Amino acid sequence: MSERRNKLPDRVQRALEEIASDDLSGAAEILRRAADLFAMLDSQTPQETIDSLSIALALAQPRMSPLIRLANEVMKSSHDAAARFVEEAARGAGAAAKHAANLIDEDARVLTHSRSSTVIEAFAQARRAGKSFSIVATESRPMFEGRTLAEALIKQDVPVTVIIDAAAAVAIEEVDLVLVGADAITPVSVINKVGTRMIALAARDKGVRVFSVCDTSKFICEDCLAPEREHPAAELWPDAPAEVCITNNYFESTPLALFTGIVTEHAILSSNQAAQRADEVSIDGRLVEALRGECEIK
Repeated sequence: MSERRNKLPDRVQRALEEIASDDLSGAAEILRRAADLFAMLDSQTPQETIDSLSIALALAQPRMSPLIRLANEVMKSSHDAAARFVEEAARGAGAAAKHAANLIDEDARVLTHSRSSTVIEAFAQARRAGKSFSIVATESRPMFEGRTLAEALIKQDVPVTVIIDAAAAVAIEEVDLVLVGADAITPVSVINKVGTRMIALAARDKGVRVFSVCDTSKFICEDCLAPEREHPAAELWPDAPAEVCITNNYFESTPLALFTGIVTEHAILSSNQAAQRADEVSIDGRLVEALRGECEIK
């Protein structure tokens, strides 16, 4: 472990390792825990330690753009910026959910993929507005986020049907709308759960509207995201023969042009508008270098 990261208090280091190993929680949940890390630091904490934690936090989940954006804000300001960033992101997600809820028509059938807390909130707001609609949710292998999403929806009295991921393209023929979340929005693509591109392509072919729903903390420059790390092969095939090569990717990039729009807290953006917003994001060079593996964190 690096010298810089060793300077972190033990309880901060343990919490950081828990964030790094978390493959189930969404950005909203992890952001709150990230803010708690900085709250563990006192007012006398050296800036070097604050920067160390910021970089280590970004490296803990190097494909999660809000975490990188939070780390960037702390490095520009102070560790108090973490709590403010999380509060703004939460307000933004709520506003984005409200815009997305307005897209759901009465008696609509909506397809979603993976589990986005912002998309779930959009369904909840539409239900509270008295709308009657139903959801088709993919099971979202290999972590099966579709199951937890379905459990959340039935508690809100929203009818839900869970399908296997490979059936999503067929299900498009029976839905009116596709709403998915986003792990990141770059100037060229939406990064989300693997399978999103297949769904977006099928939606385009059938003329079904497809939107990504997120607050603008998900917007980030293309060079600021690290390559996806390897995930355990056993999640796909426990005890697989040694001769079999297994690739287990959680995420993929889907071109912005395949989306009808990107639903944010401010408005529904076109693909060109979203690309411009993402291109305007500036990230500290030290973070970019660390994320791209161009320097060793010491």
